[in-house]
Amino acid sequence: MRIGRRLGVLGGLLLVGFSALPAAAAPIKLWLEPNGGFGFGAASVGAASAAGVGSLPDSLFFSNPSSGSPRITITTPSPIQGTSVQNASLANPSTGTSTWTVTALDRAYQDLWIVIQGHEPGDPNASYYNENHRIGLQIDAADPSWRLIGPADPNYPDVTYLAYFVGDLAQGASFDVPISYVVAKALKVVPNTNPRLCAFPQYRVNFLELAVVPEPATLSLLALGGALLATRKRRHA
Repeated sequence: MRIGRRLGVLGGLLLVGFSALPAAAAPIKLWLEPNGGFGFGAASVGAASAAGVGSLPDSLFFSNPSSGSPRITITTPSPIQGTSVQNASLANPSTGTSTWTVTALDRAYQDLWIVIQGHEPGDPNASYYNENHRIGLQIDAADPSWRLIGPADPNYPDVTYLAYFVGDLAQGASFDVPISYVVAKALKVVPNTNPRLCAFPQYRVNFLELAVVPEPATLSLLALGGALLATRKRRHA
């Protein structure tokens, strides 16, 4: 069951050592690779890693077929409300929040991740959002559902994508992924909308089935949580 597996993998790791958790980390902005390729920029990836965003092993991903029925769909509402900043910058970007709905169509999936690879070449607004380094996402560095990941391809040793853990997903079932857009320019506003709606950049997304491996920090947290539980049991013995 999707919820049970997700809670077992993520919730169990966190709840054991809840009292030992540090204060919530500040949101991290990850900007796309500036030279027109896929992936996120090295400076953003370094900042995310330093803030505690974990990594997955380099992996092979799968996508929907180029023709015929899709295996998995991702519904990304557009246009949506946003906060457009006229003189937006990397430090003070335009923003918007949304929910991407992931739906399994062809079969059930286990330990499913979505892998956000970069700006979608077929984005109908690509001519407006034409500078990759001004397009990004903001994530919660303390949320273990977000991970950094690279492709298992020796031709792309320095490419880093952003993955989000969906968990087990039954055929026909859906899961909502929280998304926070950041754009270092004024947003493209859709005319004659009230409240004002904006079109945000679209992303290319692939998929991966991979069981979660606890980060070293998580293992230490588990050990500490186990010690605390053992001490509590002894006190009540």
